[in-house]
Amino acid sequence: MFPFLELGPFTIGLYGVCCTVGITFAILLALRNSRFSGVCFEDMVLLFASILIGAFLGAKLLYLIIEADNIANMFKTLGVNLETVLGLLQGGFVFYGGFIGGLIGAAVFSRISKISLMLFLTIIAPSVPLAHAFGRIGCFMAGCCYGIPSENFGIAFTQSLGAPNGIKLFPVQLLEAGLLLLLTGVMQIYYAKGKHRHGVIYIYLLIYPLIRIFTEQFRYDDSERGIFFGLSTSIWISLGIILIGSIMLAIDLKKGFHEPPLPEYEYVDDDDPAI
Repeated sequence: MFPFLELGPFTIGLYGVCCTVGITFAILLALRNSRFSGVCFEDMVLLFASILIGAFLGAKLLYLIIEADNIANMFKTLGVNLETVLGLLQGGFVFYGGFIGGLIGAAVFSRISKISLMLFLTIIAPSVPLAHAFGRIGCFMAGCCYGIPSENFGIAFTQSLGAPNGIKLFPVQLLEAGLLLLLTGVMQIYYAKGKHRHGVIYIYLLIYPLIRIFTEQFRYDDSERGIFFGLSTSIWISLGIILIGSIMLAIDLKKGFHEPPLPEYEYVDDDDPAI
């Protein structure tokens, strides 16, 4: 809708602004939640860094895989040069790639810090849909991830970077953003009041894929998302996450639904003369 914000000589992409705001709020929420889990501030900062690195690489990698044919055609047409490579690096991210990459980043840091991965995931779970919601608002501003043509409920883009301009399109980005904010509220309430806090992980794994499958029905950018056996890449991944989440929940319930262990830090006595 409004992909850029002009501030004097500076041009700022609103997609990046929305993502930055969303990540900031998500970090603040996770830091608040970490106070109930005994994880120190320094470990949370390193966790965020690991997740963001993994999410960036994963989101970009899945985009490159899905768009491989279009990218190859672009290179054939425009050639392989600094401009085309930089343009490829600047844009194009897929949420589920970032989700998987972020999980890998968290798992790596969990192993290094020797703190339970389930504990980390419990802390950050409500933050994931919060950051994602702002990302979807950014998608709307930029005109990517656009919806189907709709005369009754559509909004026509005039400066879109991805959606066709001048055609009323259903604002599926805002629909998903609203559902994600609602999911954030439900997860945060459960985290604050639930008997078993780590159950918030299963709420996300079982509910968000359903939201995604629902909103995919209103998407109109099939050529940019990949279609396999009649379903988009995101729907296939959503179904896989529901299956994995269901198996994890069943195993956890069979074991007694125990909370993940809290970290055990070794504190140094500053008054120790041996130091």
